[in-house]
Amino acid sequence: MALQKYSGYKFIKTPAYPDVPYAEYVARYTKAQRLMEEKGVDCLVLWNRNNIRYYFGFQSIHWLCPSIQCAVGIIPLKGDPVLIVPDFFMGTAENLCWTRDMYGYLDPHQPKSQRELSVDVANLIIEMGYGEKNVGMEKGPLGCMWIPRPLNDIEVFIESLPKAKIVDGDGVIWGCRMIKSPLEVDRISTSVAAISAIASALVEEFRPGMDELDLSRIAQGKAASLGTSHLGDSIGLQGSFRAALNKELCADIGVHEGAPIVKGDYIFYDMFYDYKGYAPDTARMIQISPVTDEMKKMYELIFKCEDLVEDALRPGIKANEIWNIMYDPIKKGGFPVLDMGGHGTGLDTHEPPSIDAWNDMVIEEGMVLSIEPWVYEHLKMNGGTGKFGIQDQFVITKDGCKKLAGYNREILQVTHPIL
Repeated sequence: MALQKYSGYKFIKTPAYPDVPYAEYVARYTKAQRLMEEKGVDCLVLWNRNNIRYYFGFQSIHWLCPSIQCAVGIIPLKGDPVLIVPDFFMGTAENLCWTRDMYGYLDPHQPKSQRELSVDVANLIIEMGYGEKNVGMEKGPLGCMWIPRPLNDIEVFIESLPKAKIVDGDGVIWGCRMIKSPLEVDRISTSVAAISAIASALVEEFRPGMDELDLSRIAQGKAASLGTSHLGDSIGLQGSFRAALNKELCADIGVHEGAPIVKGDYIFYDMFYDYKGYAPDTARMIQISPVTDEMKKMYELIFKCEDLVEDALRPGIKANEIWNIMYDPIKKGGFPVLDMGGHGTGLDTHEPPSIDAWNDMVIEEGMVLSIEPWVYEHLKMNGGTGKFGIQDQFVITKDGCKKLAGYNREILQVTHPIL
């Protein structure tokens, strides 16, 4: 086994920069253990970046380099969690994580070590007494996560546990992650406020003659001035951002050099701002030209859809019921409907539950949902009024929901429109 065990600590006794307080760390993995017992999972193995951050607090910009597995987390049914990191990350892990049962794997840059890691993890699971038990992995019908290793590595991992039964781990993982703690809600709220502030900067600083690159400079500059966009391994400001009319048909695309902004265009601002890992999905259309009466009617329609959802959101309602409530006014208006009307949000911008016509998952207290009604009749490039949509975050409370403060209830229009 190419793993070096460190019981207690190698360099740092107490983390100086823990991602969450100790009590929250303990609450997360003990809840996972309770769910594991309910669902028949004896040992949960985690490879996914945000799952490892959630349960262990480990962070690294090295996740962008696919050759090295930055961390593997193991949560046993009984006892303390175990974290495996490249040995040169031991100081990082000890400074960020409360976990003190750690293993460093040696020579992580060598392909031989990278291929052997799967066997080493499997052997550790056997050594821990779970080689003939139910081993949960990041798979299952809820999805929304992946294992960042080559397929052959995972095949070898499973083959190295011939007496174990590999089972779905998504029920345990999302059973924890879908329900947000007050700390998580606070981080999401901070991100929402930042997204709103960046939109305000676009409204105030846009001038006729600008192109998409100019708008990007405004948005990125405002994000940097907020001082919270690169904490830990946060990635700053990202998302879908387009304004040029000839990109109206594009979906989830970013800024392009030389993309012109002309009369009648609008800024499609569907951004997320990563604050301590939390990047909620919040959106608005920012009108560049005068707002017409026809446009006002479309906005009234989508605001009505959100109001109906806000009145209905509560523990016990199903995701598909929310979708039907949201899109009923749009259907009655004769407009096409989208297949999704929202989703959970948190460390991942899109998390379960999906708010769609087929999902009968029950909404629970503590979930944070991104609600997004969209409507269009004809695109601007075809002579129509264009797309209209809003996207806001709601926390499910004991008796209903609470909208996280962000955008004001108004049509956004730049201060200096193209007339």
